Amino acid sequence: MSPTCGQVLPILQKLEKHFTVEEGDTVFVCNLKQAVWGNLSKRYQSDGIRHFLEEATALDPRFKHKVEDSTVWDRVKEKLMAGKLTESEQPTEYAHGEDGVTMQSEEKRQQRENEEGEGTQESEEEEEQPPPCKKAIMSPLEELFAAEDDLKMKTSSSNSTTSIQHQTDRELKMYQEMPPTMTSDDPAAWWWNNRTTYPLLLEVAFSYLCVQASSTPSERVFSTAGDTICPERSCTLPEKADMLIFLNKNC
Repeated sequence: MSPTCGQVLPILQKLEKHFTVEEGDTVFVCNLKQAVWGNLSKRYQSDGIRHFLEEATALDPRFKHKVEDSTVWDRVKEKLMAGKLTESEQPTEYAHGEDGVTMQSEEKRQQRENEEGEGTQESEEEEEQPPPCKKAIMSPLEELFAAEDDLKMKTSSSNSTTSIQHQTDRELKMYQEMPPTMTSDDPAAWWWNNRTTYPLLLEVAFSYLCVQASSTPSERVFSTAGDTICPERSCTLPEKADMLIFLNKNC
């Protein structure tokens, strides 16, 4: 199993304890520990990278208890809510006047006057203008209850947002109270097995678990591709080459 970003901070915490200078250490050991930890401590200092690693650690069921900054859960919740609100379809709104009546009758009257009048010559500027967008035609019943339909849309959208927020709080609370899993467990398999319990957190967790902690796996894929696409196989189609590389790395 390839290392994930959720393991980076827990490993650094463990290494910091190992490379702490103790009283019984010799001068050589002290210098070695200081040199090694001095190099490691300079990494991952960017706020963006640090926040990403903290969120990845929080969403790893093996190391979620090692998160020191409590604000990481607020960031996870914000990203989850932002993704859900972006995915939700915005209701189609009609143009209404101040009295809640559509402006279609006015448009139809103007169109009728233009058709009855004498045809005018179209200018070059008018020809260059794009055609106007067609508006949805409302039935008389929809025009009569247009104001009430708008209120229903706003209420439904508000209830949907409240429902998602409530479900997010519930899943986060259940996940935080759950005891951490064993280090040997596969976090991706754990999330998939609990997809019915944490349907919202599952999508956010997979977006972090897919990020590798090092470039070693990608370098191995490039090496495999170099062995697969050789001069003796110069006529191999791209689709077949992708299938061969996939089978080599996953079977």
